Amino acid sequence: MTVSGRRGAIGAWIAAGSAALCLLTAGGSMTTTDAVVAFDLTQSLVHRHSIATSGDLIGNQAYRGVDGRYYSPFGVAQSVWNIPFYAAGRLIAARIKRPDTAAAIPKAIVTLGTIPAVALLAWCAFALLVSLDAPLAASAATATAVVFATPLWPYSGFGFNQPLAGLFLWTSVLLAAGARGHAARAALAGLALGAAVLTRQEMLLAAPFLLAYLWSMRGSLAHAAAFAAGLAPPAIAWGWYNWVRFGSPLESGYLRDQVVGWGASPLAGAAGLLFSSYASLFLYCPIALLSVAGLAAMWRRQRAAALLFISIFAALFVLYASVGNWMAGRAYGPRYLVPLLPALVLPLAWWRPASRRAWTAAAALVALSVAVQLPGVLVDYAKVRVSLARQGETVAQDMRWSRAPLLLNARAAAQVAPPALAALVGLRPIARVAPGGRLDDALADGPDLWWNSLLRLGVIGRGTALAIAASLLAAAMLAFARALRLAADGERLSESRA
Repeated sequence: MTVSGRRGAIGAWIAAGSAALCLLTAGGSMTTTDAVVAFDLTQSLVHRHSIATSGDLIGNQAYRGVDGRYYSPFGVAQSVWNIPFYAAGRLIAARIKRPDTAAAIPKAIVTLGTIPAVALLAWCAFALLVSLDAPLAASAATATAVVFATPLWPYSGFGFNQPLAGLFLWTSVLLAAGARGHAARAALAGLALGAAVLTRQEMLLAAPFLLAYLWSMRGSLAHAAAFAAGLAPPAIAWGWYNWVRFGSPLESGYLRDQVVGWGASPLAGAAGLLFSSYASLFLYCPIALLSVAGLAAMWRRQRAAALLFISIFAALFVLYASVGNWMAGRAYGPRYLVPLLPALVLPLAWWRPASRRAWTAAAALVALSVAVQLPGVLVDYAKVRVSLARQGETVAQDMRWSRAPLLLNARAAAQVAPPALAALVGLRPIARVAPGGRLDDALADGPDLWWNSLLRLGVIGRGTALAIAASLLAAAMLAFARALRLAADGERLSESRA
């Protein structure tokens, strides 16, 4: 196997393992406003051939356009990405007899459509590390950690646009890193960043840093000009999208949205994003505690790339800290920071702890970071919040540590997971869901896993549910094992040749 072939195979196995494990743990339910709005725009694009939503879904006049219709505050790219998954969902729904289940299928499939974006991001992370000459085995392990030791894992099943924005952003970085002598790759890097802007408009802040990186690495205006040429078409499309909706190429609705809270103290926002119970980076992503060591090691070997990582993260972090709504509404953890997390995790591929004790401590922290994601994976925070609200308690943006989303989800997971596991293996009856009512409400007392929901709805039996879970888990473990084995073999081969 050639070197490039081996690297391609490792990346493919990492992507396959990430897709299988994310599919195993995906909920397949759409309970958040952001995902519902993106889904509604997908329906509008398909059926009404319009970029307007079906109505005032958010309840905010800031998103009422110049023509009186209402529009999504989010970029159009997520809704376009949803289209093939929506079409597949409609085909499957046509074969389902139970009406409430059939109506939920398209939303479920669209929600699962986030998983390919996360899997491709894992592949992109590995390819970027390899292109920057990071060790092969460490690159494979770090790319896997990017997904499963960070909130990218729970967000792979929410239907939000953070994973897709992250995919496009880091694809742009990957293409820029490999653009030496290839102006076409620089142009593609610009196009990829443009796709990120059409997903989340603030990704445009990465443009000057990518331009500076291209200039510092290539020393030629040709690559910078090619990058700008690639970025121009999606940037023009973004301006047209805003002009049609709100009468200005720079107005996406956010500038006049009072909920965003422009002009708030960036120090208060930074403290919240780093240390609050609601959105602390270190609480919901403990692996970030190792970032300084990783970036220091990367700085010694890939200074320009390390500076690019730091600049992109810092610029967007300051932006998010500067709005009053730094907690991102009713989000689970630091939602705004999710697309930026590779900047903190990828540098660990260059870091080598100085002692066995340091190795053990680092491994324990990574394991803790993986474990911290499980409550967000097993239980949908939106359902937990709604359940508490019905009991008369409002927990949205409640900054008390006793009401931390991580703690609430951990308690809920401890309550619903053991009975569900007992029912799955036949130790207790399956809690079937009767027809009628809202499916999200009816399924809220169990783990948020799509195959478990189908079991409770009677669509599949216990044996089928067990087979699905076991097959996906085995596929993920085999794929990761294969990737790590190929990486280790590749390093041994390189050492023998040296």
